[in-house]
Amino acid sequence: MRHKKLNGIILAAAFLGVLGYVLYTDGPENLLGMFRSIRPLWMGGAVLLMLLYWLLEGGILHGVIRIFHPGQRFWRSLRTSMLGQLFNCLTPFASGGQPVQAYDMVRSGVPLGAAGSALMIKFILYQISLTVYSALVLIFYWKPFSLQVSGFGWLVFIGFAVNALVMLGLLGICFFRRPARALALWLVQLGARLRVVKDPEAARVYLDQELERFHGSFAIIGGHKGVMLWQLFLCFVQLTVFFLIPYFVLLAFGIQELSPVLVVAAQAFVVMISSFVPLPGAAGGAEFSFHTFFEPFFPAGASVNPAMLLWRVITFYLPILVGMLFMATGSLEGKTSKGSALRASRQGD
Repeated sequence: MRHKKLNGIILAAAFLGVLGYVLYTDGPENLLGMFRSIRPLWMGGAVLLMLLYWLLEGGILHGVIRIFHPGQRFWRSLRTSMLGQLFNCLTPFASGGQPVQAYDMVRSGVPLGAAGSALMIKFILYQISLTVYSALVLIFYWKPFSLQVSGFGWLVFIGFAVNALVMLGLLGICFFRRPARALALWLVQLGARLRVVKDPEAARVYLDQELERFHGSFAIIGGHKGVMLWQLFLCFVQLTVFFLIPYFVLLAFGIQELSPVLVVAAQAFVVMISSFVPLPGAAGGAEFSFHTFFEPFFPAGASVNPAMLLWRVITFYLPILVGMLFMATGSLEGKTSKGSALRASRQGD
């Protein structure tokens, strides 16, 4: 409970801090005038892209879950995805989404092993697509930005390295079972020596169980390669959709002659930097990196701050709001199902 309150305080402080900075820098009258000049068509397009991103997120998760639990309905997968969006935004390194998603799936009738396996495979697919996407952007589009953001380029490469190491670690566990187990046991021993791991034997048993479940899941999806390739393709489409949101935001503010490819590249760099900021929603880091990489798209004297604020509302605060609505819907469903069960038991009596 304390962690939730602390995260909420951090997010509120970050939003108020950014809003205060924008008001101080641009002035209330100028900011209000900029928002009044927004072109609704392009802004609506940005919101629709966010909706499409959520649908793709739900569709990818649904495609993976159905391998382990064929009876899953799309609405349940979408709801689980939106809960993941909510808690990813509320926790550092987006670490809170998967446990909540696993709980929601089990609550809806998915076996715990199937839920854990589906989330694990989904995460691997996302990490592969993000790392490959980032590598391509760095290779082909880093040069146009390198001179303009030379002082912050190292942050991009650190972010890419973090994502690449996560991907390689996951693939290493998939394909190199014995070395992965040996490394995991060595980490347990190291943790015990540093007094971080209090019960080494219990940790070893837990690791063996998780690795066994992981490899069992990996063996199952080996018979569904076509499905996996399709989900991986959808992950690339999903990332492109997300990276295009700033393009529509900039067009809404009247920024013309934009290159969609360069905007996508800039947003990919923002994601790379944000990935290792240890605060809920990468608070501060996301805004800073957006300002850094998107300022060159604006004419001299024009402020990037209103676009940054609106982009953050669409891609971060809107998922929190919609995720809370989905969570409330689930609570109502739970109460309804309990009420129905109680009435049925009374009728039976």
